[in-house]
Amino acid sequence: MKRGILVFDQCDQQWRVWIGQQSYWIDQGYTFELRILNRYYKAFLEYDSDWFITLNNDVKFILHTHEVYKIRIDMNDYIEFNLPF
Repeated sequence: MKRGILVFDQCDQQWRVWIGQQSYWIDQGYTFELRILNRYYKAFLEYDSDWFITLNNDVKFILHTHEVYKIRIDMNDYIEFNLPF
């Protein structure tokens, strides 16, 4: 598992995972671990009228687009997102 952050890209209106200087594509249905108070919880990204996550298949909460979330991911599940230049 790699540690990174989950941030909202205001231009694309999409969430991105950043590990170091590399961005990774994430969409609804992807899983990761979300850090809350120095503990990681299994999370599932979903979208309805807002982006939200489900923790441990039970608790749901809306993601705030101006917040940065600390996460861990399995690199095998993610695709690098390269910005067009």
